[in-house]
Amino acid sequence: MNRNSTPYSQLKIFRHRDLLDKLENGARCNPLYIRIKPTNLCNHNCYYCHYKNPYLTLDEYNPKDMIPREKMLEIVSDMASMGVKAVTFSGGGEPLVYPYIEETMEKILDSQIELSIITNGSLLQGKKAELLAKSKWVRISIDSMNPVNYARIRGLKEDALLSVLRNIEEFAKIKNNQCELGINFVIGKENYMEIAQVAETMKQLGANHVKFAPLFSNETEEYHKDIKEEVIATLNETADKLNDGTFKIIDLYTSDFDNYEVFKRTYSRCPIKEFVCIIAANSKVYYCHDKAYLSDGCVCDLDDQSFAEGWNSEEVTKKFREFDAMKTCTQHCVYDSRNILINSYLDMDLNHVNFV
Repeated sequence: MNRNSTPYSQLKIFRHRDLLDKLENGARCNPLYIRIKPTNLCNHNCYYCHYKNPYLTLDEYNPKDMIPREKMLEIVSDMASMGVKAVTFSGGGEPLVYPYIEETMEKILDSQIELSIITNGSLLQGKKAELLAKSKWVRISIDSMNPVNYARIRGLKEDALLSVLRNIEEFAKIKNNQCELGINFVIGKENYMEIAQVAETMKQLGANHVKFAPLFSNETEEYHKDIKEEVIATLNETADKLNDGTFKIIDLYTSDFDNYEVFKRTYSRCPIKEFVCIIAANSKVYYCHDKAYLSDGCVCDLDDQSFAEGWNSEEVTKKFREFDAMKTCTQHCVYDSRNILINSYLDMDLNHVNFV
């Protein structure tokens, strides 16, 4: 890994000029990248879970939902025929709880679709680990290096953390060189003093990076005000000490405060929805992660049609043509900064492009 590179670049879409050309010409695109939430079942019980947030009204979320096996295999076949390049499995729930996850991942790899996963790491063993060793990236969520604190945050027994750490260490030994093993650490008042410890431990275990982000609440700025300066200083010191060609601290804590209260779009066109989507555990397709399980974010329902049929239907084409982000997207948007970049590119004054 280049010392200055990051797997979280905002500029990846500019490596896909063919898709930008289609957008510029007003054409529809098949998805480049899909996030699949195969099940809403989870073997952890994190108190901060997005899907238990009392401030969200996820009107299409059912904790018992799961994509049926035959529908999942049909989706993978459609993705292969549609030219989908990459898939991430995430929650919903814990994707490795999904009973057909091994068969599904195997079919994805056989279809030459790039694979990744966001997981709590508790089931990263056996065949699941062997298959994911061939993936592009694996990201594991860790909240504390203190077994008691970790267990309390996640509603688990006190030996749970040690098991996950063993899984991380063993997976680091078998993964291929192209697989980026990352750790996600959400910083709050109860764990901010562990930043250096978690980074040092994960580097020793063989992880390639640790991504630090703030714990969000209904009063995020107020919640973090007493620890923010110390956290940022610690992140900088830890990065200076540990960053090298094989390991990197990725600090989203510092920058995320600029975006967490941005609930309105400054543009009508949402280009990211043209080549990214979510397929959720209720077998519905949504525009994006922030619209998942919201009825106004539903693109189509796969209960009575295939993914390819739904995505390319006249009804969905009409939805895409009429979509207005300024009216529809009044919540936080993880793709907001990327949309601004893409819109700036598409709206560029071509009369002056040579004056670089």
